[in-house]
Amino acid sequence: MRPIVKKQRIAVFTPQGFLDGSSATGLITMQDMEMTRSTGVQMILVSMKKVVFFNKNGITILLDTLMKLQKEMKATIGFCDYNRKQYEAFFNLFEGEIPFSLFKTLDVAMLFAGGTDSKKDGEENVLVFNEDSTQRSMQAIEIYDRGYNPVVVQTREEFNQRAQECDKFVEKVDNTYLGFMGSKIAAKTRGNCVVYYLKGFLDGSVTEQFDVMYHQNSLKVGFQLFMFDATRVSSLNIHAANFFSRLSTAGAEYGALIAIVGLDMEKTPKAFVEELEDAGIMFFDTETDFFTDEIVQSMTGGGSSVKKERNKLTKPVVAKLPVFVEAAMGTLQMMTNMVAIKGDMKIQPFVAAGEDLMASSVAFYGDIEGMVTLAMPKKLVQKSCMLLVGEESDDDEVLSDALSELVNIVAGKSKTVLQEAGVNINITLPRSYTSMDDLSATLNGLQGVQVNFSFDQYPFTFYLSP
Repeated sequence: MRPIVKKQRIAVFTPQGFLDGSSATGLITMQDMEMTRSTGVQMILVSMKKVVFFNKNGITILLDTLMKLQKEMKATIGFCDYNRKQYEAFFNLFEGEIPFSLFKTLDVAMLFAGGTDSKKDGEENVLVFNEDSTQRSMQAIEIYDRGYNPVVVQTREEFNQRAQECDKFVEKVDNTYLGFMGSKIAAKTRGNCVVYYLKGFLDGSVTEQFDVMYHQNSLKVGFQLFMFDATRVSSLNIHAANFFSRLSTAGAEYGALIAIVGLDMEKTPKAFVEELEDAGIMFFDTETDFFTDEIVQSMTGGGSSVKKERNKLTKPVVAKLPVFVEAAMGTLQMMTNMVAIKGDMKIQPFVAAGEDLMASSVAFYGDIEGMVTLAMPKKLVQKSCMLLVGEESDDDEVLSDALSELVNIVAGKSKTVLQEAGVNINITLPRSYTSMDDLSATLNGLQGVQVNFSFDQYPFTFYLSP
């Protein structure tokens, strides 16, 4: 099945009928692959407009071929021309962690495949919505980087309403997913609390299902509040209870609090609850009860002290410093339309530069481990994040969330570049700080690489630490 090349940027395969284990085999031949290589395209997509049925086996077989082309050509791979039901089916089949991109239509894909030769002048508006805030932000940045003016809306209702203004938008982007920049996210955050979602009967297998390394790196970033949503849990046994007990004991070194919310106490042995309470775990009926608790509220802004063994950067991490710095500077320069001027670079404890600062950190782990922190004045946050929030907001909470998304995007870009170089990492959710005292507590006792920049009159600090 030969691909059709659209404007020398996208190669599109268009299968027909059923896309399952038998029909997908040989759908893309060696000759088709060779032809695709010769085009030098930026994207390789499979159109679903003529597919009446597909399953995971069929998609997986196609992905095996597409990923070979992706590795050789450094091209984005994915699917396009699907309906809402098919879009949701992709996430259900791959349990929310899909290693490819999804574009609602081929025209939407063209927005993300534009090169410098096709860059627009910023006068054409594109309406953008995604239920996931990180995806929403990444899509807006990618579209903006290609010369369009993204109009970001925060709800489906607002998107449907604005979509009626046909003459104002050259394209409307929803039901789209940028898998090529994605990162594995084990949980969601609410403010400075990490929320894990549990379901079913909890036994010893929870140890395998839970990403302990992710959790440990979340502690490293400075998260102290961890809520386990157990509203969909039927019950738990002694093995699961022991797991939570150990998790709470280990987190105590960081001053962390673990809470379980919504657990059916009538189906849970009283002895297990008492054991967990003795380990420091708190129980709440609802999320509202948790977030309004006095102890929880007293911890919502605090930073944690880090372990003493995190006091040295390794040479492999320092060697990748340019990757992280380039991702940060490139993103901020694009979003602010300012030129970054590099100042000094030193290995030292973190030193805040400027006043009225905000900051956000994200940890990475895998082949190399460390943490990236970006700190800047609130005014620069307003300018750099205006694209993400749709206006120059003064609300600290809105700006803090937007800054966290910005750091997440920088880490995602760095991850992609490192993977191409054969260095594999995962990243935690970002941790935001509106107080430099909280950040100092998190970075206490560490020696890291601090690189100072300025954007016009605004100071900016990049800090790479253990």
